[in-house]
Order: sequence, then C-alpha cells, then structure tokens
Amino acid sequence: MQIYNKWTGLRLEITQYCQENNIFENDFRFLGIYEWQNVYDRLLKNFVEERYAEKYGLYWSNIQAGFRKDIDKIYTFTVGSENNVSYEWIEKLSEIVKCETVYLFLEEDKQAAKYWIAECNPSIVHLIINDAIYPTDYYITNKKFDWLITENHHDIVQFIGKGLDVDIIKTVCTK
Repeated sequence: MQIYNKWTGLRLEITQYCQENNIFENDFRFLGIYEWQNVYDRLLKNFVEERYAEKYGLYWSNIQAGFRKDIDKIYTFTVGSENNVSYEWIEKLSEIVKCETVYLFLEEDKQAAKYWIAECNPSIVHLIINDAIYPTDYYITNKKFDWLITENHHDIVQFIGKGLDVDIIKTVCTK
C-alpha cells in the first residue's frame, strides 16, 4: 500500500500512521474517487439543514447550528469539563455504536471545506483520532446514516439522530 507519492497533508499522515501501526485495509480504508461523493451527499441530506449545506457543506455544521432541527439530539458534552468526560470515551466507541463498520469524516484543514472519508472498524477510530491527527473536527456515522457523532475543535461532542442508547453513551463517556 505504498501511495506516499499520491497524497499530501492529512491523508498522507493517516496512511503512514496505518502502515506504521499495522492497521490494514479491512479495518480502515479511505473511500475512492467514485465512492466518497455519494456518502458525503447522504450525510448532508440526512443531518445538515438544506440551506446551510448548499452554502457551506459539512464545514462547521457542528458549531454554527448547521444540523437539521427535526433530528433528535441524543447527548452532548464538552470533553474535560463535565462529569469527568475525557478523550478516552472514543476508545469505547464500539460499545456505543454496536456496528462493525462506520464512516469517518475527517476535516483536512480548518480553513477549507475538504473532508476525507474512510470506512473503518469503530474499534480503531480512537487510534486515528487521538494518535494520528488530533486535534481536528470529525464526524462518524453508521452506513445507514441513522445517527451522527461529531467532535469539533472546541472539544464539544454531539450525538444526534436515532438508534443510539443514551444510557450507554452516558455510562461509557463518563467513566
């Protein structure tokens, strides 16, 4: 999987991190050129206000109230300030989402609206977020787009949509 000459920035950093840490394609892979647009568009349609999405896409939707108003807000917290919540909550993402594969949307640069989308095992998301790229805004959803988890660069984590158990979230996130 030597593709160092094709990419720069965040994608290169993560690709190198995966190689160095033996994270294989069956656990983490970036979506290809013919896959990402459909996944990105579905995320916008399911979670972001239409007018906001037309103007900004996903960019800063997790800060500027860009999410649709008709979607349930399951749980929100600020890392490090409430109920002893720390960054370790994401290490137990599998317990929260209870699925084998998620889409992970990673913001390339806080000054531009560019996202890399990966299909990955939820049990390794914390490695990518905490070890490889922290801090950056990110979004996680299941392949059915039932729910969305996002953390912005102000350390605010939001769970929106349907199908996640708030009691499990609270238990896992406040340990």
